[in-house]
Amino acid sequence: MTRTVNHQGEIQVTLDTPVPYGGVSTRELTVAAALGARAGTRDPVDLAILSAAAHYEDLRHYQQLEYAPPDPEFCRSISRVRHLDSGQEQLIARGDLDSILYLCRAEEAGRHRADLLADIEEVHGFRSVGVARGSVSAVDGHEEWAYLGFIPVRATRSPRSRKEEPAAYRYVPVWDWQLRVLHWTAVFCILSLSLTGWLMGSGNLVYVTPGTDTFYIGWLRLAHFTCGWLLLATALLRIAGLFIASTKYQRWQALFPVTSTDLRNLVRVMLNYLLCIFEQGPHYIGHNPLQQVAYTGIYLVGCAAIFTGFSLYGMYAPDHWLFGHILWLNHLIGPQYVRIMHLATMWIFLAFIPIHIYLSIRADTVEREGAISSIFSGGRWCRKGTKFDDD
Repeated sequence: MTRTVNHQGEIQVTLDTPVPYGGVSTRELTVAAALGARAGTRDPVDLAILSAAAHYEDLRHYQQLEYAPPDPEFCRSISRVRHLDSGQEQLIARGDLDSILYLCRAEEAGRHRADLLADIEEVHGFRSVGVARGSVSAVDGHEEWAYLGFIPVRATRSPRSRKEEPAAYRYVPVWDWQLRVLHWTAVFCILSLSLTGWLMGSGNLVYVTPGTDTFYIGWLRLAHFTCGWLLLATALLRIAGLFIASTKYQRWQALFPVTSTDLRNLVRVMLNYLLCIFEQGPHYIGHNPLQQVAYTGIYLVGCAAIFTGFSLYGMYAPDHWLFGHILWLNHLIGPQYVRIMHLATMWIFLAFIPIHIYLSIRADTVEREGAISSIFSGGRWCRKGTKFDDD
């Protein structure tokens, strides 16, 4: 399969293999499609077709005498060109495939075959540009048209990279080093808590044989409780950061869609994620409203994990001045149900992690503003001229 790609600004045009008809060669079809372009055109599709035709023939041997642009009714253009060496003139029609087939009065079998091949190309995202060649009778001026085939064309928008246009971006500090340390500490704690908790809860992995460390569960509990205390410390520091953080994107307003604009944008962002509508979504430097709701929810899940965990931990010291005040949950629903709640928070975290990674990669791929690298560098590259609702 041969492809010719032309870049025009941010538009990338791809031509698939031409589909000729009725003994017409690929060369003849491509050259005719190029001759149907308006002289001096800057249209990306025209430039791509002209570039492809230049590999077959020197188009400077042709002169365009007349050009009728496409009209809304027929969706096709007609040009009259002359070969400078022979003086022979011909008409070239180019445009919507159905319109070209109608112009040529194509027979039913030929129309069916052309539609079938065009449908196959459409599956791969290609639009069919039909091409026909005509002549004018010297007796009565009647036009005779012959269908030549179609050119599969696909046009996509190619976002420009920061490397190509560094002046088009500005760097915005978003996450300070304290938040980044807390983030990765929490990731380590959650993964360690999940692993040690799963090992403690799965009796199938415990084997006591001669020479085996009989304090196996004890070491797991020690690691589990240590990570639990560390996670509690990160949670307390994060709560403090909601009020004293260095950037507004880390404070409590960034975790709740509290404004009317955020509430409206919450629906728009949800539609963006569900329907992949990238061009019309609101732009946020920090967390967009959907992320605000998701992260607030996961913070609440983290609080539930810490509270249920320490409720179970407190059963080993019921007279302690602190743990004696959180044992009421065990008395209310029973320790086994508290364990089930604690286990459920683990699975919620484990389900959230791949979703969080996927959405971060998706945002970085679509918006190209450094959403992933910001958790390492602390800032994001934002395109100049873009309106951000939280700027």
